[in-house]
Amino acid sequence: MKTETVSILSQRGTLIPADIVSIEGKGGLLILAHGFKAERTEDGRFTAVAERMAEEGFHSIRMDFPGCGDSKEAFSEYSLDHCLDDMESCYRYMEEHYPLDGRLYLLGYSMGGRLISLFLKKHPETQKLVFWAACNQPFTLDDRFLEQSFRTLKEQCDREGSCDFYDIFTEETGKMSSTFVNEMLEWDALGPLESFAGDALIIQGKHDQTIEIENAQWIYDRMKNASCRKLHYIQEADHGFGLWDGRPQDSEELVRTTVSFLEG
Repeated sequence: MKTETVSILSQRGTLIPADIVSIEGKGGLLILAHGFKAERTEDGRFTAVAERMAEEGFHSIRMDFPGCGDSKEAFSEYSLDHCLDDMESCYRYMEEHYPLDGRLYLLGYSMGGRLISLFLKKHPETQKLVFWAACNQPFTLDDRFLEQSFRTLKEQCDREGSCDFYDIFTEETGKMSSTFVNEMLEWDALGPLESFAGDALIIQGKHDQTIEIENAQWIYDRMKNASCRKLHYIQEADHGFGLWDGRPQDSEELVRTTVSFLEG
């Protein structure tokens, strides 16, 4: 097993910070997509899954999306389209530089769950999906996104081309692109799951107050054509799966359950 940090040229000419865990010889590929305003290790949980899956014969790649982690782009460049472009660029990089055996697994946390669902539209060859507290629900102008009104965000975007966004995680205000706001309102992240024929695992904290826990059931219900679908609740976990409330056992269950599913 080898771990390296690389910079990958995106399809739009930017550099994507990424971590690759590789194995000797041919192996499957696991792509990990982090959450909104997060970073590519997801506080070590992504790292743990990647290293465990290397023992099971998988290469893996995880990247920082625009304006997140070590990315040099402004957060105003963050959009679903740009994130998907970065995932595609990283996938192509792995195909060009590492011997892959055709197995493709995707793992998404929170907004990353929305991304892997949309990524499926271009990559139906995906065989396994794992959702961690995924943000896949449809949004309207009457809904809220991380405590802010979509209507207010949209109105400012329409006037100014971007909007002021208060980040409840860092308690900072920054600029959010009108592209992202419109994508969240217009792009269907549940529809691509209807034709998925592989195996899927949905993990949700029962005390998640950031993402409506009904999301887990909506995702499960949409995947009626999956060969196997599992819904796993972590009883005392919130959206951070133990990170925010000093419960490392929740993160341990999260990683353990994920790896058990992926290696099965």
